[in-house]
Amino acid sequence: MSNFLSSFDISGYGLSAQRTRVDIISSNIANAQTTRTEEGGPYRRKQVIFKAINFNDAINKAINNQTSSLKYEDPLDEGQAGRKVNPAIMSVKVDKISRDDSKPQMKYDPTSPDADSKGYVAYPNINPVIEMADLVEATRSYQANVAAFESAKNMATSAISLLQ
Repeated sequence: MSNFLSSFDISGYGLSAQRTRVDIISSNIANAQTTRTEEGGPYRRKQVIFKAINFNDAINKAINNQTSSLKYEDPLDEGQAGRKVNPAIMSVKVDKISRDDSKPQMKYDPTSPDADSKGYVAYPNINPVIEMADLVEATRSYQANVAAFESAKNMATSAISLLQ
């Protein structure tokens, strides 16, 4: 039964990460024309950075929360001919949200209150086409995690019904 629960956890982490990504992309799209922010200057594009958490790291973190003298090492971690094998990915989490500090797009508009002395206004360096493509990708990843969650739920339900 714990394998089913870990399947739910993995899908849940993926759903949470993709939801954060959709929120950030939506914020980028909504602020694509924002020329003035509280920090000063135009809005800066944000991007979500994910971090994969492998099985060994998750186990060692759980062990370290209980005692610092133990360490888990996967007995199957050695590959053929002594090569290291990548451990299984257990989950993904949002590592950080980075800010794009690239130069803003300068557009000539001397009538704008945000224009500089030469009449140019600094606009965010956001390409709506790229943002929409990223949004579609994040949405599809979210849907894939929902489908995986539903599959795990159906398998757990079938297993429970067999036991009755």
